[in-house]
Amino acid sequence: MSKKTAVTSFLMICAVALVAAPAFGQGVAFQASSLPVQVRGEGLTETIGAVVLQATGSGTVPSGSSITIVYSGAIASPSAFTAQAGLSCSIGATPCTNFTVSATGSQYTVQVNTSTSFVAGNYIEVSQIRMNINALGSATSTVTATLSGTSATPVTNPITFTQSQVVVASIVNPSVKGSVGSTVPALQTCNIAAANTFTVTFTENYPAALTSTVDEGNFTGAIYTITNGSQVNVVVSSVPSGLSVQAQTYTAKVNGTTVGGTTALGAAVSGALTLNLAGGTAAFQTSSGGALTYTFFVTGDSTAAIESFTVTFGIGIANSAGTGFKASSLPSLGTVVSATAAVSLAPSSGVVSFATNNEGGGTVANISDCVTNMLFPFVTNQNGYDTSFSIANTTSDDLAFGAGAGATAQSGSCTMTLWPTTDTTLTSSSPLGSTVQYTTPTIPAGSVYAFSIGGNGTPLAGQTGYIITVCRFLNAHGFAFLTNGFAQAAGPQLSHGYLGLVLPNPVAGRTAAGGESAVQ
Repeated sequence: MSKKTAVTSFLMICAVALVAAPAFGQGVAFQASSLPVQVRGEGLTETIGAVVLQATGSGTVPSGSSITIVYSGAIASPSAFTAQAGLSCSIGATPCTNFTVSATGSQYTVQVNTSTSFVAGNYIEVSQIRMNINALGSATSTVTATLSGTSATPVTNPITFTQSQVVVASIVNPSVKGSVGSTVPALQTCNIAAANTFTVTFTENYPAALTSTVDEGNFTGAIYTITNGSQVNVVVSSVPSGLSVQAQTYTAKVNGTTVGGTTALGAAVSGALTLNLAGGTAAFQTSSGGALTYTFFVTGDSTAAIESFTVTFGIGIANSAGTGFKASSLPSLGTVVSATAAVSLAPSSGVVSFATNNEGGGTVANISDCVTNMLFPFVTNQNGYDTSFSIANTTSDDLAFGAGAGATAQSGSCTMTLWPTTDTTLTSSSPLGSTVQYTTPTIPAGSVYAFSIGGNGTPLAGQTGYIITVCRFLNAHGFAFLTNGFAQAAGPQLSHGYLGLVLPNPVAGRTAAGGESAVQ
């Protein structure tokens, strides 16, 4: 073959190859990027960041094609995405109306209904998507979007991406920190003062953790009907029945700096920043044994600043108007009760909602009984002897103790703990027995409770030893009377009576004298 013939053959082959080769240059390549945001890990409906698809050159996406974004979590209310919901475009004179959208599960799809030409810099943006972040689990720290395209003519008009996955959100969990004040009031049931307070603080862990209704509406526009922003529940538990709690005032901090001063709930500080009680939440609530819930929301806040709110609560006995507190008393509790407060994000359903969560809390008040401790140094119900007791509740006897010296009238029971021996004398052959306890019925103020060890069938029967008695009211006085047989026919017998020796009271700090008398 001559050189000329060889060149001619090569050119013919190239021409055939060019005719047979597909035209790849008419499709569109997109550079994918995102505008990631911070989201609440407790959130069931968090707004995630936008995904932007920007054309890197000229090309056409043919009619019948689609672009799909698959998120790493489920889209909240996917049925809300129809027409052009969540979609914005910049494609020359071609509007987004060339496209329709749909969503199901974790997938958002853009359907191309009319062939659309792109030039470099044109873009499609998908935003305002809400997602169930809580379902991703506490170990997940980011939310991603994975991109794919399906072209109606993939050979001549392929859809490609220079980056097929982008991060659209970082997860903050917990998003709010809750805590209680270091000063915890101690209340005694016999004399509860009119002024007792505790504080609860909730602080954002990122600037948009606490949001107003306006904030949430700005996140998602008209796609969703927004009825509330994030709310904070403060649940006060283990408050004894009859005790009241009142949400009173608050102080605010912005980026760690206190703004304004002590402010009434619903009043603004630092311009428009305001903490409110949600509708239906009473500021003054009285316990009937269940939890007391206070729901707060903010307005006039900033999603660019970290805000903190400290709420002051009063705790005590309600006055007659139910608007404040008075000095008064409660029935004895028989134990020490620690009231607690827990902070959580709310509500649990709706467009802005959260899973069950606990952002922190702690003990806000300790409530205990006023008590009187009495020692009976020797009692017995052995060898024909028996011991009788009289315990008087004198909590209302101001006449005897002097005006104002008595405690507020209060009923309560007495717990008697007997440390026994097995005989009337303690020897190496008669070791200590097991400790025995007996609790009296409730003794009303101004009343006396009397009984004998053997006559009442108490657990103290058949024992000898000493008794420490704890009465759950102040100004208890007791008397123990030991006899060797009232019913014997042999005549009067020597009997001894022992007054209860009142020990120092670790709660109330009161003592009283004791004595001994002998009677025929």
